[in-house]
Amino acid sequence: MKKNLGKIVLFLLLANSLLLANNLATFTLKANKTTAYIKEAVLINFTAKQKDHTNVMFFFLKPKKSDAYEIKLLSKKTTELSYHNFTTTFTYVLFPLKATTLHVDFDFTIKEASDEAVAQVYTGSRDNVKWIETQDTQVKIEPLIIHAKALKQAVDLVGDFTLNAKINKTKIDQYESVNLLYTLKGEGYRDKNFNILDKIDGVAIFSEINDAYSKLTKKGYVIQREFIYALSAQKNFTVPKREFLAYSPTKQKYYTLATPQYDIEVEPIDTATLLDAVESPQNKHIIEFEELKQFFIYILIFFSGFIAAKYLPNSLQLRSKEKKFEDIHNAKTAKELLGVITKNYSLSIFENEIKELESLVYKKEKNYNFKKIKSDILKKLK
Repeated sequence: MKKNLGKIVLFLLLANSLLLANNLATFTLKANKTTAYIKEAVLINFTAKQKDHTNVMFFFLKPKKSDAYEIKLLSKKTTELSYHNFTTTFTYVLFPLKATTLHVDFDFTIKEASDEAVAQVYTGSRDNVKWIETQDTQVKIEPLIIHAKALKQAVDLVGDFTLNAKINKTKIDQYESVNLLYTLKGEGYRDKNFNILDKIDGVAIFSEINDAYSKLTKKGYVIQREFIYALSAQKNFTVPKREFLAYSPTKQKYYTLATPQYDIEVEPIDTATLLDAVESPQNKHIIEFEELKQFFIYILIFFSGFIAAKYLPNSLQLRSKEKKFEDIHNAKTAKELLGVITKNYSLSIFENEIKELESLVYKKEKNYNFKKIKSDILKKLK
């Protein structure tokens, strides 16, 4: 009896809300499809139109969160058809995340304000700004029902994508790194967990993911995502071929994205040439771990600069001459100067100088003069 009474009360409240809302405004909620695969884009439109023209009316719509789907606002457009006659359309893009029946709920609020209340906001001084005084009506709307279904095969991506790979070289020595760039382009679901390389035995991997472009559209996200890697090792290794299965909702078919295999030859260095002539106070390690770690960080920074210079040529500019390059003048060692150049300047200009500095810092070569390298850098900046 109590349960039935509760249902009756809930029904009466809903009916009263709908009756009040229908007197204020009319609204429609619809989707471009009622059945969709997991991570397939679903377009949702909600349109509210003012019916009572007594006051100025504002519409607010907010989707309720759920772990069964991801929903994003694509656009909101308000049009004044005539005096006290507004219509607003909200467009959302929804991505199902679970194979189940989705109940997509929204909180819909109608706010009314008198002409006097609106005028006070626009004519008030900056020192006396206040919110518009409104009469708010919470409107209960029926949830949108969408049937989400699983794909027949487990996939890595949903959408229409291409995947390209570039490598700078396949032969290095033990102090160099291989720089790899994978570029994912297309339109569909933007999966933040998608990655290209995880681990390669015996290989140190430094990575960076750069979202060069990302825009929400009716069909999903248009993206250009760059996966940047710097790989180093002490012996030969292989960057494996990778294959990723994807599904295209627009073409209704499965397809494969593949990357090539790269065989990397690592040329060993005679460690005897790296020892100091005088060892004091004790035998030094041939390679200092912190220096090697810092070196690979510099390599990654260098590669990031290379990519930025290629795809965003206008984004890299030399620092203002008004600063007179104090950071370069203040660098007292080759290691300090190398850090300054890789962090603060356009790397493509100083490719030779960077190699010379790396030889001084990491290979202990005596053929290069620190003062001359600094002088050459400053000449190029004039």
